[in-house]
Amino acid sequence: MSGERVLVVGAGPSGLAAAWRLRQAGHDVTLFDSRDRVGGQMKTVHRDGFVIETATTILPRSYESVLRLAAEAGMTDELIEANPLMGFGRDGKVHHLRADHLALDAARSKLLSTRSKLGLWKFAADLARMRPTLNYHDLSSAGAFDSETPHAYCERRGLSGEVFDYLIEPIVRAGAGVPADVISVVEFFFLADKVLGSPMVACDRGYSSLAEKLAEGFDVRLGATVVEITESADEVTLTYEDADGQHVETAAGAVVSSMGNRVPDIVPQLAPERAQFLRELTYTSCITFNLALSRKPDEKAAFLVAPRTESNKIFAAIVEHNKAPGRAPEGKGLVGIYGMNGWSVESIDKSDEEIIADAMPDAEKLVPGLSDHVEFSLVNRWYPVLVYSHPGLYRKLGRFHATRPLDSRIHLAGSYNSSSNVNTATVNGERAAKELADRLAGRVGPAATPMPPVLGVGLS
Repeated sequence: MSGERVLVVGAGPSGLAAAWRLRQAGHDVTLFDSRDRVGGQMKTVHRDGFVIETATTILPRSYESVLRLAAEAGMTDELIEANPLMGFGRDGKVHHLRADHLALDAARSKLLSTRSKLGLWKFAADLARMRPTLNYHDLSSAGAFDSETPHAYCERRGLSGEVFDYLIEPIVRAGAGVPADVISVVEFFFLADKVLGSPMVACDRGYSSLAEKLAEGFDVRLGATVVEITESADEVTLTYEDADGQHVETAAGAVVSSMGNRVPDIVPQLAPERAQFLRELTYTSCITFNLALSRKPDEKAAFLVAPRTESNKIFAAIVEHNKAPGRAPEGKGLVGIYGMNGWSVESIDKSDEEIIADAMPDAEKLVPGLSDHVEFSLVNRWYPVLVYSHPGLYRKLGRFHATRPLDSRIHLAGSYNSSSNVNTATVNGERAAKELADRLAGRVGPAATPMPPVLGVGLS
């Protein structure tokens, strides 16, 4: 073990995963984060006996890297089985499907007509064809399919109408918070394959407990905004600002896990082409609000999805007291409402009261009677959230990923290397840590080389 000092910028899931693996490799790690806590979009609030997830709330068993880290951190006993029951809204009625038996329940459900169900063989065949290219570490492997939106795909494959309205677009909305006519079809297939259809678990004390456990034992500088990090032949130099002014730190290497479009300002020595790719990334916004209820609503599902026919403001309601035990005091309820990107952008400057009043009628369509039993509410404004994966993004990602300089002392992590989620962030934090550890130990292989252009083959 080299035992060298290394720096990690960002204490969200990607930065925490990188720090964990670097410490395992024998390095002395210091973490920097501009927030006043670790965890990024993993934030749990404990209030009056309620365990409130203000952002990230689902943990599918398909998130294998997250679960492996949790086990290594000694948290296996704190991971509890979660209710996999989902509800898809249509015409004022909720149709229930189990996430871990989604195909079977969809075939039995009255959500879709028999004729529409028979047409889903096309989707199943296309998913089987694309599945080998879908992964968490580099989704450019699916670049050959990255030529259209889910809406265009459905139009071309004869899956428009109720299949699109009540199944495919709700899946996109639930996973990305945007309509299905603006993002890559690769995003939809990734969500269908990697997130839906998986059993669910939950953290007994909330997602924040995982982040806090992973951060134990590290030198963590909170409220520290990294201004710049540069590299020389022998070290990296990091400049950051906090309440006490500006500071400079040096180390043998660094991992930067900031949001992608902020990285070029932090790492000015990036190659121009790589910097341009990152600068062009755009991110979604999401307003969520949590409602602590004096009684439980009459709903058995844990995850309720709103189609656009029901709402252009919200895309989901998470019935937390159904998701896992201990979310609310006995006899009480807890529901989280998640806003669409467009509505969130428009509403970001409104007061908490205005936001809830505006969205509550649509929330009531999913969970009737919500507004009659609210003890208190929390409104949370999140930006940036997920990478806006317009068609063509994953083609460009292939060149960005392949041209990363493995011999650098600065390595990049983050969730922009695949569909944005906690597991993608974790996987890429681990990858960046390994590449930095290899560099510091003199194990660097041939430098990454540009990939040839990816030719579109489409789905037909």
